[in-house]
Amino acid sequence: MKQTTECAGRIFSLVFTAALIVLLAAAIIPGVNGASAVDLGSAGNFVILAKSGITTTGTTKIVGNIGVSPIAGTAMTGFDLIKDSSNQFSTSSLLVGKAYAANYASPTPSALTTAVSNMETAYTSAAGQGIPDATELYAGNLGGRTLATGIYKWSTGVLIPASTVLTFDAKGDGNAVWIFQVAGDLTMNSGSQMQLKNGAKAENIFWQVAGPTSVTMGSGTHAEGNILAQKAITMKSGASLHGRALAQTAVTLISDTITTPVASTPPAPTLAPLPLITPSPSLTVIPTKTMTVNVGGNSAVYKAMFMGRGLNGIIVAGTFVSGPGTMIAPAPGTVYQYFDLVPAQFTRIDRELIYFTVPVAWMTGNQIQPENIVLYNLDGNQWTALPTKFENSVGTRDYFTATGPGLTQYAIAG
Repeated sequence: MKQTTECAGRIFSLVFTAALIVLLAAAIIPGVNGASAVDLGSAGNFVILAKSGITTTGTTKIVGNIGVSPIAGTAMTGFDLIKDSSNQFSTSSLLVGKAYAANYASPTPSALTTAVSNMETAYTSAAGQGIPDATELYAGNLGGRTLATGIYKWSTGVLIPASTVLTFDAKGDGNAVWIFQVAGDLTMNSGSQMQLKNGAKAENIFWQVAGPTSVTMGSGTHAEGNILAQKAITMKSGASLHGRALAQTAVTLISDTITTPVASTPPAPTLAPLPLITPSPSLTVIPTKTMTVNVGGNSAVYKAMFMGRGLNGIIVAGTFVSGPGTMIAPAPGTVYQYFDLVPAQFTRIDRELIYFTVPVAWMTGNQIQPENIVLYNLDGNQWTALPTKFENSVGTRDYFTATGPGLTQYAIAG
């Protein structure tokens, strides 16, 4: 009887210990309560949105739209804005996108009112989401930490000390979401960084910051994610943000870089069908085929879609070249790159769709808007402009497509 009692006691002890370990693990392992992405609504159409103003000094580079409401366009200072003839938006050499204000022509005012309302709703949604996976984690000091997906909450502020790194680790889950609920300020000291790891995406990171100052990014810092600030967002010299700055007061910039986070795969354009051929009794019609291939080599081209009769297989390489060669004039405009696009063996090609990228920094440095990028084809000794389309911005690069007549030498210029 005594032996049975002792055995039962040991079993109970083991079960209790195992249960305690499970409970403790659930309490400290981030992600168990399941963070979900915050719906930004039409506020997601802006890389910067503010209610009381956007100010910049120095050579700031912004990829995406900016807007202010309910205040007027005069609250966007330092951009040297040029009003469009429609009076619905402005442009700037510092901006790869458009600037909108509440006093611009319809429908801009109502669209901005909706966007600001969506921004405020998103802030409230982020603040009220779920049961936190961790509270007061590391007493708010996130320097040198790696965080898995989850909901994190602090009753004070969050600090990333100088020259330290905060890492977001998705562990291979491209849908991983991080929610940060910060009652105090978010402060990044000089040189501190945020980085993405194992499939983490900036568009799935949300900083809800309620502090009296809200967000301060020191010189040379880099942040990831959507910043939803109840007050101001201040970025000091040389700071960068891969995300959105959505402030319920003002955004202040000094020679900074902000890029909208977008889906990592640009949209897939389509080629128009080739005209049908009516066969004669003696004509054997070879069916038209469409084939998409990845392009190797060291050029700006990464993919191409071919249409032709009798395509069975094709290997294509894009090779960077220094220029068009002797006796041939340079391509028009400011050239980003010359390259040859050639197949490994002869193949009949009737039409092609070329996918290529251009660094945002190069376009900004040369004051070239995406819509002014053109792919030129070398036809004999003459450069011919091809129909070129801006598709999307992804991180530090813009994506384009152009329809070409065949595989020859090309130039990307603006």
